Amino acid sequence: MKKLAVLAVLLLVSACGIQPTPVVPAGPAPTLRSPAAGGRGTDLVLYFVLADRVIPVVRPSSGVVGVDSALTMLLDGPSPGERENGYTTALPRLTGTISLSPGPPTTITVPFPLRPLTGAGVNQLVCTAFAALATQDQWVIDRTVALAGPDERLPYQTCQA
Repeated sequence: MKKLAVLAVLLLVSACGIQPTPVVPAGPAPTLRSPAAGGRGTDLVLYFVLADRVIPVVRPSSGVVGVDSALTMLLDGPSPGERENGYTTALPRLTGTISLSPGPPTTITVPFPLRPLTGAGVNQLVCTAFAALATQDQWVIDRTVALAGPDERLPYQTCQA
C-alpha cells in the first residue's frame, strides 16, 4: 500500500501542470504532388495566378517536357478553360527564346526585362522551372535558381507557392 501511495505522489508531481489543448484547425496539410512515379509521366505542372496566389495547374502532355518548353507554355498564358476558371498570369507574352544554364545556381535566362515583374510573376517562373526539372529527375541541389533578363539578374530564387 505504501508503494502505491508513493507511486501516486510521483505521478502527481511529474505532471508539470501543462494542460492539454485541443487540435487547432489550420487547413489542409501541405503536399508535394509528384507528376508521376519516378519522375516520368505525362503531367505537366505550370503555375498561374488565382485569387492573388500562385497555384499549380496540371496539364496532360505527351511525354517529359523540358524546362524551356514548360516555361514557353507558361508564357503562352492560361488555356481558355483555365481562364474561365479564374486563372491569370503576371508574366508577359514570350517574344524570344528561353535558355537554361546549369548552376549552382541553375540560371534561367528570359528575353524580357525582370524589373517590371511582380513577386507572383517571379514565382510563376521559378515554380514552373522546379516542376519541370523534377519531371526530368534533375533536382536543384541548393533549392534555388537564378533568373536573368536583359536588364538584371535575380539570384537565389525559391518557389514560394
